[in-house]
Amino acid sequence: MDLYTALFLLPGLIVGLTIHEFAHAITAKWLGDSTAERMGRVSLNPLRHLSPLGTVALFILGFGWGKPVVVNIYNFKRPRFYYLLSSLAGPGANLVLCALSLGILYLRPHWTIVFICVSIFYINAILAVINLLPVPPLDGSKIWPCIIPGMKPTVSAKWTRVWIVVLLVCLFSGVIDKILVPVLGFLTSLLPNGL
Repeated sequence: MDLYTALFLLPGLIVGLTIHEFAHAITAKWLGDSTAERMGRVSLNPLRHLSPLGTVALFILGFGWGKPVVVNIYNFKRPRFYYLLSSLAGPGANLVLCALSLGILYLRPHWTIVFICVSIFYINAILAVINLLPVPPLDGSKIWPCIIPGMKPTVSAKWTRVWIVVLLVCLFSGVIDKILVPVLGFLTSLLPNGL
């Protein structure tokens, strides 16, 4: 990946991952699980949420990730429903950021703000879409089992490692592109003319 592309992705990734993980942590806290709070994750400090390896991967592989927020489903009074809400909080926060950045772009701000907002717009849309996929450790692996009757909403750490390999294969084989390309095309159509 060239330096310009990495620098373009960086603002969106820092803002997106920070707000995404913060949303998981604060929602879990509000619903009765203080695990993330005790780990210092109820914070808007990016250093609390960014993974060093995930940040380096952005420049080498073209994508990155943050440190997952630990949620203890057994601390919830309504485990399945509250786990669903805390899992949806991350992608939901990304969609809110997407909408806010799009709104700012329609105000025709200075080019530096345009650069940052376009980065935030695209990266947060991608984070929201990818995190709805039912593949551990993505949020979709927690969301869909909470919605579909009979499925367990938690996956063992052993199987998570296997699914990470599956996810990487999907990324590099172009399978995920089949989902993202139409999404990116739709997003581009939403941008103000002249960008």
